[in-house]
Amino acid sequence: MGEVVIRHIEPSDRVTGLSLGHPEFAPLKAYLKKEARRHHEQSLARTYGVYTPQDDGKVRAYITLVAGEVAIKDGDEELVDGFNYKHYPAIKIARLAVDSELRGMELGRTLVRLAIGIAKDTICPAIGCRFVVVDAKRLSIGFYERCGFTAIDTQDNLARSEPVMFLDLHKLEVNGAAG
Repeated sequence: MGEVVIRHIEPSDRVTGLSLGHPEFAPLKAYLKKEARRHHEQSLARTYGVYTPQDDGKVRAYITLVAGEVAIKDGDEELVDGFNYKHYPAIKIARLAVDSELRGMELGRTLVRLAIGIAKDTICPAIGCRFVVVDAKRLSIGFYERCGFTAIDTQDNLARSEPVMFLDLHKLEVNGAAG
């Protein structure tokens, strides 16, 4: 396939024709087409598109990032000893999609690494942020596990249709891993 470019989406980008291969992923296609640009312009989310030179501005994969949190309830195990809050600061992968034609090229993993890099290099030095989180579709749980994410191990979370998974940025720094 050759080189790809990853950058913020722009008004002139073509956001139609993304083929995701499974009906469960249809909301990801609809979000890109109907809401991503507006949310980007309103600073509600940041969407990064993947572009190939031969596709002339057509988004072939994308990731949308937002501010997020990991919330725990009374009685849940603390994620960080001595942090006396029920909400842990996080960056959330709100959407991630790769065109079926480009699967197997590691673009999904590359976009997750982009999110981790933004969190570690830009956000963490400026404000408190410990985790990257995602509400993982059932079909994507294995993918996120291979990227280093762990499901929050509570009965409520594991029963959700899209369980919350997290990656501890501090452990990446300590262990030197990067996904």
